[in-house]
Amino acid sequence: MSDEFLKVAIAEINNEISEIQTILSSCQSSLDVSANAAKIQKSTHKIKGLAPMMGKEDLGNLSALLDSMLKKIMNGIIVNDILESLIIAADEMKKSMTCHDYNLDKIKQRISNLSSALS
Repeated sequence: MSDEFLKVAIAEINNEISEIQTILSSCQSSLDVSANAAKIQKSTHKIKGLAPMMGKEDLGNLSALLDSMLKKIMNGIIVNDILESLIIAADEMKKSMTCHDYNLDKIKQRISNLSSALS
């Protein structure tokens, strides 16, 4: 993996995380999240693909969980308290980009539990 690719991938992932945070900052409720789920899902989908290519498998796994859950929301499922979980997830994603070996297990479990409840 070239240094140039890593530089571009890091910038792209950071931009996508910032985009998620911007969208979430305009949300006040689960209904707002539902209305913006497609926009958020576009970002999680990009991160899901890019993160593992640059050695951030944990971030890719979290993004895959978020991506799957957001697709369920886009299909009309309302998730109570999703806003808080997404805000925490975005913050944790951002931290994982600056701290090597940042542990995302706690937020992955939280998102996994929320997503499982939707099935």
